[in-house]
Amino acid sequence: MSASVNSSVNLPHGVPKDLIVDFDVYAPSDDATNFLEACVEFQESTAHRVVWSPHHGGHWIPTRGQDVFDIHADHERFSSKYYFIPATDDQGQLGAFTLDPPNHQPFRTFLNKGMTPKVVAEKKTFVRQFSIELIEAFLDRGNCEFIREFADILPLTVFLDLVELPFDSRKKLGAWVEQTTREPDPDKKVEAMQNIAAYLKPFLYARRQNPGADMLSAASQAEVNSCPISHDEAVGAAIHMMMAGLDTVSSMLGFVMIFLAQNPDHRRALVDDPALISRAVNEISRRFPTVTMVRQVRMELDYLGVTMKEGDMIALPGAFYNLDPAIYEDPLSLDFSRRVKQVLTFGNGVHRCPGAALGHAELVIVLEEWLKRIPDFAVAPNKKLPVCGGTVAKILELPLTWET
Repeated sequence: MSASVNSSVNLPHGVPKDLIVDFDVYAPSDDATNFLEACVEFQESTAHRVVWSPHHGGHWIPTRGQDVFDIHADHERFSSKYYFIPATDDQGQLGAFTLDPPNHQPFRTFLNKGMTPKVVAEKKTFVRQFSIELIEAFLDRGNCEFIREFADILPLTVFLDLVELPFDSRKKLGAWVEQTTREPDPDKKVEAMQNIAAYLKPFLYARRQNPGADMLSAASQAEVNSCPISHDEAVGAAIHMMMAGLDTVSSMLGFVMIFLAQNPDHRRALVDDPALISRAVNEISRRFPTVTMVRQVRMELDYLGVTMKEGDMIALPGAFYNLDPAIYEDPLSLDFSRRVKQVLTFGNGVHRCPGAALGHAELVIVLEEWLKRIPDFAVAPNKKLPVCGGTVAKILELPLTWET
């Protein structure tokens, strides 16, 4: 797959022509039902373990699952400084998310304290009650637009409850978070982050004076190298919490519900045996990885026979690991009996998502409560299912129907 490279793209000196591919990691397909399959098709199409894409300012892509997995955790050679491609220094610092060891540790510490098993267990009751409330609001209607009426609302409300922010901020915060992960224009991504920062600043000032037990208070009261965290650092950490806590679950819910709507045997297995759901979510998390992280090369190095320059960017689609047949046999099949050992859905290494346990709990609870009330449902006929790629890929519309 050779790219049709136009004159506006600056190719790095020395990249072999046979390594240049026309593959957009943020948009492998515009079809929601084929989005992740397109990643597998690309992997199978190239014999090279690392290739160069001219998209998004130009970047490397490791094409084998184990390499993607290893780079995630290799902070000695590959930095987590940037959140997206093309890289821009206007992005700002996002707490632990864009810091490498050892500088990330103080920020990571309060995140871990805010996501203990005890905290997750306490939040499950709220997740369940709110899930039921959302479902029962449209249950008797026999249809819903799942993304707008459920998937976009639940994770954001759980986050707002976790940090004790007003629920009436949900709409504008959701729009800004959406912009940070899927807006193709990097300047508009930065603008969205600045809007989130402006919103959070007065709350962080207030929590500095009167802290509570919430995670936003923890961010405002943290210590960095034995000194009180600066206000800008606290804001960056809070933005990280917001982006990390919302999009992954919302995105995965959309892909999962399409699959269950179109695969009645899988759906019936969960309806008939609700105790299977918790284990099934491990396989579901493997099958529907929607995140593409990036790294920056820290020094010139030879990687798999390719010369990478300091400052080069690397894209790391989670699908390249979770759906690599060398890692999982018949990876596109959803097998609830599969032994899922490790996945990249929630990252790897020092930057593994501290909210992974809460995300898992949300998925389990949603399926339990949804299937209890709506055991049989389908995608509305003759409807397109648009999908948008980015740092976190997302289905934009999902109309579902069922008999009442």
